[in-house]
Amino acid sequence: MNPKWSQLRPLSKLDQLAETIMKTAFLLSENHHVIQSYLNHKGAHFRVINRVGENEYDLLCRQINIEKTNYTFISKGDLERGLRDDFWIGLVLFVDNEKPTKYLFPSTVWNEPNQMFTDSAVKNSEYGININKNTIKELQEYSFEKMIKEI
Repeated sequence: MNPKWSQLRPLSKLDQLAETIMKTAFLLSENHHVIQSYLNHKGAHFRVINRVGENEYDLLCRQINIEKTNYTFISKGDLERGLRDDFWIGLVLFVDNEKPTKYLFPSTVWNEPNQMFTDSAVKNSEYGININKNTIKELQEYSFEKMIKEI
């Protein structure tokens, strides 16, 4: 199968697919459970518990379809409790003809904005994720398989 993610309509289907991919990845993990899904998407999409450490985390999912854009954002107004250690972002990168790639990082990355994790108040107050030729290598540090061990 060679999916053409950029042709999927409506575009909100990729948002739903990204959330499903992240939930499934946690469900397949031996040490994690998805314990709650939120109907109100302000702040988080679902909650995860680490069965080993008994820690709970809120997860917010975002996606980037690289054929269409290299940027996604989280409105600061949607973060009711702000940036914190128990709030993580799941990012799914869609590239036509490839399997989706999952990334995971703590929301606290925006405490020190950089070229990839931007903090903008130009038009709207938002935290951004900017993927380009300079930041794609840094993104690998946040591969889901590596980062799930930290959550």
